[in-house]
Amino acid sequence: EAVARRGVRFVIVTYSLFTESSAVAGAVAARKFGCVVVDESHNLRTRDSQRTKLLLPIMKTAKRLVLLSGTPALARPVELFAQVSALDAEAFGGYTAYTKRYCNARRGRFGWDVSGCSNVDELHEKLESIMIRRLKKDVLKQLPRKRRQLVAVEASGALLDASKKATAALGDASKAVAAASDDEGAWAARGEKQVALGDAWQKSGLAKAPAVAAYCLDLLSNAGTKCLVFAHHLAVLAS
Repeated sequence: EAVARRGVRFVIVTYSLFTESSAVAGAVAARKFGCVVVDESHNLRTRDSQRTKLLLPIMKTAKRLVLLSGTPALARPVELFAQVSALDAEAFGGYTAYTKRYCNARRGRFGWDVSGCSNVDELHEKLESIMIRRLKKDVLKQLPRKRRQLVAVEASGALLDASKKATAALGDASKAVAAASDDEGAWAARGEKQVALGDAWQKSGLAKAPAVAAYCLDLLSNAGTKCLVFAHHLAVLAS
């Protein structure tokens, strides 16, 4: 009701409201906006997601469209398609043409594989016509320079043994991928390697966790010191 109310000039909606059952999404789609700003637009990297399907028509019918993201594509050119298509569909073409040109699309065991990358220089040149890139150092000049430091910590005991065992298993899985003699065998070996990689990654973190905790406590012993800790695995954070 608030979205459709006469006189409302600005509408701010979260991504979570763009579902097929959402009345808000329907009300937003019924409005003809002069300008649409999509923050964290990499959330639209999957073109078949419900969110993307609902938002694309709204974006394409707006007179002006601005997409904001620090990481418009996390890993592959295919993740850019929905965003660049909304900005300039004519320049980038349809999905099939785009993936064949820039994603090295090829037919695989389970359909088309568009996880690759091709004609990168040409894609970069096209992106320059629609993208303005700003680095943090260019826009946040009042911040001190970022300093990266690697701190070596010691691990021991059963956790270290488990980490070494998982690392060895990862090495064996990598050799199995290289030794695969056909596509089916290679596919299965790559899947086993991914599982082994995740296990080795987690066990490495668990092995270092006690020493990292001691290091953080040492930092916090200094008055006024603050410490923010990040980890990929919840088990590592919990430990």
